[in-house]
Amino acid sequence: MKFMNYKSPLLSLCVLIVLNSCVQNKPEAKEADKISENKLKVAAKQSYATVNNWLDDFKNFRTSVYQKDVEKMKAYFNFPVVADTTQIWVAVNDNIDETKRLQNYPATFTGKDLDKYHDKLFNEAFVKTILKLKTQQLYQNGEYATPSIKYGDQKICMIANYDKPTATLQLSVTYSGSTAEDGDDVSESESATVYFFKVTDEKYLKFDKILFAG
Repeated sequence: MKFMNYKSPLLSLCVLIVLNSCVQNKPEAKEADKISENKLKVAAKQSYATVNNWLDDFKNFRTSVYQKDVEKMKAYFNFPVVADTTQIWVAVNDNIDETKRLQNYPATFTGKDLDKYHDKLFNEAFVKTILKLKTQQLYQNGEYATPSIKYGDQKICMIANYDKPTATLQLSVTYSGSTAEDGDDVSESESATVYFFKVTDEKYLKFDKILFAG
């Protein structure tokens, strides 16, 4: 049996062609990756509906919160937000570990603050409950209460109301409080965090303030 001579000029030429092709394909591969990334970005943008009414904008807001799309979230604020009249820092601080909470609140809440604290302002309970809202019923009836869901040792739900005369959307995240040994909720520990949004031009949501109950 004859063995191939791997040092033959023909084989060497083939190897050089293959290697050269690999080198040339590296920039092409990078370009392909960029195209894929751009397609993903376009797809994300396309997930937001055209706004014809406040329900469309509410759906877009909900999507931005769920996807943690902070740039889109910023469209729902008029920055800087005046902190002492909106209670926004109180809501943020309430979701920070006690050892790391802010001792003094800044006078305003800015876009950079939203970058840093968006998941504290719109916490897990907010996201879990807002996803349970049946938007068409909210739009038709002006109100909707989600079923309660388990959240640690509590139960949570969201009660949404749209007040047409004042053009205000109210989203209340309610916490049942701890559960007694017999399984009943302890009513004395019930609480709620209420988010208010003004609706402009019957279309666009803008953050207004937060109030606390319980």
